[in-house]
Amino acid sequence: MFDSEKYISKVQIFSQNNKQFSDIMHIALAFDDNYAMPAGVTISSIIYNNRDIYLCFHLFVDQISSNNLQRFEQLVSDCITIKIYYLNNNFQINSDTLILGYLSAMSCVRFIIPDVLKNETDKILYIDSDILCLKSIRPLYNYELTNYIVGVISDDDIMKKAVKDLYPINSENYFNAGVLLINTKKWTENNITDLCMKTINDGNIYRFADQDVLNILLENKTLQLPIKYNTKIQITTSCKEEKAIAPYTVLLHYVTGYKPWYQTFNSQLFPKYFNLSPWKNTKRPFALKRSWLRHYAKFCLKNGKLITAMRFYCLYLFKKKI
Repeated sequence: MFDSEKYISKVQIFSQNNKQFSDIMHIALAFDDNYAMPAGVTISSIIYNNRDIYLCFHLFVDQISSNNLQRFEQLVSDCITIKIYYLNNNFQINSDTLILGYLSAMSCVRFIIPDVLKNETDKILYIDSDILCLKSIRPLYNYELTNYIVGVISDDDIMKKAVKDLYPINSENYFNAGVLLINTKKWTENNITDLCMKTINDGNIYRFADQDVLNILLENKTLQLPIKYNTKIQITTSCKEEKAIAPYTVLLHYVTGYKPWYQTFNSQLFPKYFNLSPWKNTKRPFALKRSWLRHYAKFCLKNGKLITAMRFYCLYLFKKKI
């Protein structure tokens, strides 16, 4: 039987009311301090577009700073509760299977969330921290999962092709694990947490780590949901891709290592929600890679932003000398 205390050292609750609500939406995220700001913006976008719902956010964190913790507390209101679950050192993942540069052990924390929350809610919506909410998620949360363990959104053809010959599963049903609507009762009944932890640490290498493991273990046990609830986007410097998304998009998922919170990407959507968040007075990081500084300088020069172009190119030259 799963023991949540094996991985969770402490739970901290931020709340401003003692009322009992019958209509509560439970949402979970998992991240370390490097993703605290993006996670905060994700939460801010959900709050902004779901003002008629009582929301309880369950945040599974590792090594989070006191400054970021204070900012999460600022999100609390009469309709918003924040619960912080602190991971301990027992949560270990085979590092050999985290072969993609942007994956970390934190991506596997979603394995334990349903068991930790099984006594609090029958349904939990897990969301990655590189997602923006653009519309109400009430219709998503209201999907009936009686006969399914998880509601999922299909991945794209490129990913389906990538895993086609890797595992004995129907790759046409391969889903992206960035958004998961989880039936906690069915999850625990089928012992999915223990199966996930054993599989990810069985010595084999899973190309897309936690996502592959979930697809293997949950085959034929999922409800396919509309793509609007996990619309993947791969941005370039200009972020022109944001303008091409379908107007019905509810959850926009920035996949790959290119993320809109870096100043070297000309996102129009991320700054909107960043400025609505408790992080609005902090500096967004410039770039993850030095070359992004040069690309953004060229983009700004092309668009007549001479001062910004000079600033980023000088920063690129400075970084180059280091």
